[in-house]
Amino acid sequence: MLSSENYIRMSLEYDLFWVRIMKEHTIFIEGALPSSQALLADQADQLKQQFDRLLAETIRISDGVVSKSALQAEQYYTRFTEAAEQAVQQFTGIDINRNLTKMEYNIVPYNSSVVMNMQKEQEVAILNQNILNQTSALARFKAELLNNQASCRLFTFLYTADLDHILHEALKFIEILDALQNRDDRVKQNYREFWNHNMADHAKSMRGLFDPTETKYFSKADQFAKLYDALISNAVRPVGALPGDDLIDAQNISEFKAETTKGLIECKVKAIMSVLYTDHLFRETNHYIYLLQS
Repeated sequence: MLSSENYIRMSLEYDLFWVRIMKEHTIFIEGALPSSQALLADQADQLKQQFDRLLAETIRISDGVVSKSALQAEQYYTRFTEAAEQAVQQFTGIDINRNLTKMEYNIVPYNSSVVMNMQKEQEVAILNQNILNQTSALARFKAELLNNQASCRLFTFLYTADLDHILHEALKFIEILDALQNRDDRVKQNYREFWNHNMADHAKSMRGLFDPTETKYFSKADQFAKLYDALISNAVRPVGALPGDDLIDAQNISEFKAETTKGLIECKVKAIMSVLYTDHLFRETNHYIYLLQS
């Protein structure tokens, strides 16, 4: 059973990470829909605006509550995020509220003088419930897109596997929120398995989105895909893979995603994936690293 203080802190640490992830999924969906699907694009944009409001509220409530280590882990924003958002807005025309990223820079880390009273707990409980409702709506939207694309009733510029991936992330966040609302201290249950699957999915998607001339990046992504597939199946580490454990593996793929993101920003890497997408994947890996270290 989570104490009131742990409930408040853990809720806000998870919400700061996951609400941004959910809102960026709506951006990727909106950008991947053809012009014939204007109604779906508008629905994605409306969902994005709802998550913007929820993220702003999460940031406001987080002052003095979230640990310094969580804020410094590059899981909520990275050194690339602001530039990535600017680039994607410029190239897609999708409005991105970059002020939210700037607001996150100024979140005050944990301060013992902040009172973790019943009022604060109730405020967080209401926020969690609102996020849960909105994430459930987004999950239904993703499921509809996935089912329609898988049955050839819809075309998007996203892999069907990517739609399945982002649906599973929404369902995982719903599971986390349910556990938090029940004050269940097993919030991180099966998190290692979940994130190792995610790392495999990330590597496979990146592998398929590099320009065919980017053989070095393709090869590195393929190496990570094989490594994580082997870890998931509990097989022997692939030949040529570096020895290590979950933390070392996550740190290695994090560095690869950071290198790719930097290369896209500097126009030194050719790919058909947006820089916000790779920054997004970078943050997800950093979140996994933070959890492995905490």
